[in-house]
Amino acid sequence: MSQSKTKTEHEESMSEEQIREVLDHWGIPYDDLNSAVNDDPEDIPYLVFNHETYLGIEAHLFTAADMALWIPELLPSGDVVVYYPIRRVDDGSQYSLAKRREMVWDTLMRFFDYIMHKVHKGRAEYGEPTESWAHCEREPEGYFEIPENRPAPIDKIVRLVDTYIREVIVALNRNGFVTTESCSGLKQDHQGKTSIEPYVCFDDEYYLDVSAHLFTLANVSGWDPTFGAHGFDVLFYTDAEGDKETKRAWGRLEDVAREFGEYLKEYRDLVEPEEGYYYYWFRRERCLFSRCYSEESRTLLGFIDELKKIEHEFRGEDDEVDEE
Repeated sequence: MSQSKTKTEHEESMSEEQIREVLDHWGIPYDDLNSAVNDDPEDIPYLVFNHETYLGIEAHLFTAADMALWIPELLPSGDVVVYYPIRRVDDGSQYSLAKRREMVWDTLMRFFDYIMHKVHKGRAEYGEPTESWAHCEREPEGYFEIPENRPAPIDKIVRLVDTYIREVIVALNRNGFVTTESCSGLKQDHQGKTSIEPYVCFDDEYYLDVSAHLFTLANVSGWDPTFGAHGFDVLFYTDAEGDKETKRAWGRLEDVAREFGEYLKEYRDLVEPEEGYYYYWFRRERCLFSRCYSEESRTLLGFIDELKKIEHEFRGEDDEVDEE
């Protein structure tokens, strides 16, 4: 099994050469890399990944980017771009723009390395997924819905959950993965039934792009994800046979959800629509990068103007723009 390639916390921030080393280590093709480790406010760090690496890679790239608080986007070709719209630093900051960019690259590569390690381990142990998050048979805007629903608190409905998995379901919900229905698949919870299939169904509109995180969660923990028939959920199945294997599958799901939930907490907070955070103004934009990027020539034109429009809209036309 491949080991992680990122540095420890005490080492210096990543250079472009070190970024390429991590990407090459995991064998993920990238078509364009602009490190922008400089003090030029007109330069933007971005990285374009090739989506044909293997089935489902897009969800994992989105998950890593969201953990690192970069902005991920699907390009018209199906490739994934991640970018970080930092142009200036606060006057009181001890870091230059170039140093800040080194730091955000370091964060992205740490989470990319973490997710790739988890995904590769999951694929080796539990097999490859059968469906892709980004290119499944679903309405084009389906996985880009901005949440409008507020589910009932899990404490009020947990009594309806199968006894053995109640703690698992509570843990999933408290870590941001809101469930809508489930079945333990265990004989002890379904006396008299000869055939019971374990599954859990998640609300895929609870927060922005949670469905991508759910597909990664499933692949890492050994479950098989698919979009549910209702049009607003992601359904997990498991091929575990017998009560012993099924209990292990539930345990893995709970453990990974706790880990992912902690790493995604800041992202969930920042994309809360009612809070109006600056990050959310970028994250809610769809095809922002695509409008300015040519996949044929690998050039980015007019993007700074788009960023300035968002900055002025967020702060007001008469406000001084102090980029974060």
